[in-house]
Amino acid sequence: MNKIYKWYHGLSKQVHDSIAISVTVVGLLSTILSILGISLGDIQGLNLYMRIGAVALAFIVVYVFAYMAIGKIFRESVNITIRQTSVSISCGDIFEAQELRVIGCDTHFDTRIDDIVISKKSLHGQLVLEHGNKGEIDMAIEAEAKRLGLQKNNDGLYDFPLGTIVRYDSSVDNHTYLMLAMSELNSDYEAHTNMAKFELMLMKMWKEISRVYALNDVVLPVLGTGIPRFDDGPKDKEDLLRCMLCTLNSSGVTLKSKVKVLIYGNIRDIPLYEYRNMFSTTLRR
Repeated sequence: MNKIYKWYHGLSKQVHDSIAISVTVVGLLSTILSILGISLGDIQGLNLYMRIGAVALAFIVVYVFAYMAIGKIFRESVNITIRQTSVSISCGDIFEAQELRVIGCDTHFDTRIDDIVISKKSLHGQLVLEHGNKGEIDMAIEAEAKRLGLQKNNDGLYDFPLGTIVRYDSSVDNHTYLMLAMSELNSDYEAHTNMAKFELMLMKMWKEISRVYALNDVVLPVLGTGIPRFDDGPKDKEDLLRCMLCTLNSSGVTLKSKVKVLIYGNIRDIPLYEYRNMFSTTLRR
């Protein structure tokens, strides 16, 4: 019995809910038919096994329909609420979003986009090269460093604390960017982190967003997907997305606007319905 229990609870939430819907619908139909005085036993030619088969067939039909419906409804996007903050998860390109755009950078907010220090293909690189003005970005960095009382290091760069956000209003595309000090670079310009440090960075990030967002909606990519060097092992999109949402919950921050998390590429890599329910379970613990 214990093995069956473990097997059942090892099934996906989509399977669990589809089974629950099937049992409910079949049970409701049985109740209605009983009230109306209709029974499968009244049909001539149906023996016990045929009646059991008819009920099993009805259950399977409803189960398949429920499973497919759940998959279709939550295939492209999902909406959840975390600490009274409305959060949506969907697929898209952050540079096409209208909300305040969070862009992960290094702790220097380096503007040397040369495929040595910063990759041209990274969101950081695309911001500087295509969507921003280097001079304007440097001025925004200087202003934030002055506010924090930071001094330049021996390389002439500022060392911002992880999780710091520099707000930059671009005159190039007229969008506002929240540049995030997401990762530290080593002497070979490699971004290294671990999950504990990543979580602390996210905790500060949510507080920083609360400081600068001015009641505007905010859009973020799945942060960390561009960092291949997690010292405690590689992390997939599900790990990183879960970490982002859990740190929003534990940060104590409540945003009076919408937060949108965009998954770049194939959104079917992440089973959104499963993720939504797993996170709800986490919050109830």
